[in-house]
Amino acid sequence: MISGKLAGLMLGGMFLVGCTTTPVSLDPAQSSDMVGVGSANVEMGSVTDSRQHGSNWLGAIRGGFGNPLKTLETEEPVSEVVRGQFITGLEQRGMLAQEGEGDFILEVDIEQLDSNQMMRREAHSRLDVTLVERESRQIAYENSVRSSNVEGGAGGGIFASIEKLEELLTRTLWETIDEALDDEHLHRAIAEGPTETQSSSELEADIEALRRLRDRGVLSEDEYRERVLQLIE
Repeated sequence: MISGKLAGLMLGGMFLVGCTTTPVSLDPAQSSDMVGVGSANVEMGSVTDSRQHGSNWLGAIRGGFGNPLKTLETEEPVSEVVRGQFITGLEQRGMLAQEGEGDFILEVDIEQLDSNQMMRREAHSRLDVTLVERESRQIAYENSVRSSNVEGGAGGGIFASIEKLEELLTRTLWETIDEALDDEHLHRAIAEGPTETQSSSELEADIEALRRLRDRGVLSEDEYRERVLQLIE
């Protein structure tokens, strides 16, 4: 019969052994030969991380009690890593503009990006993507993209492959990046270009003309206000 003290030592050893951290980059397995599909008109903006995890945490292989045995973490914040991957995706498609040279800015929020394995490997990615006109800051396009993958593992615990979990997470992330950057609605918004906005002097002149029409009784007060709102919007 194993004494309580010995059992405690054995259990502690189980938690200690294999409690390792693997740094990951989330780089695709090989470079893409993708042909450019757009004009270099999009700057890469900020990427925010809304996950309820540490800024570098990406997932873990867990023991039978849910305890992490091997963890995946990035060396720099996940938001910066994802931003770098979006830059790569934009470059592959010929869409990336240098800072200050594009008509649009692409901004991303990470809602979910994680991976886990007890027996089966699984990875999930959900990103909110926003295309903003650089000059006006008006939103030209919004989308939420997601991907999930589950694979059967030959076994969990300390003998599970952290490299295969990393590969699954990388593939899952890139599925969402590809879906975001290949969306025809995104390309249509870019092709249409930024909306033309009236200069402040033109707007003031138009409002003054409406005011004169109201004062002359051509427009009612309600009509005047409605027309002004249409101009402002």
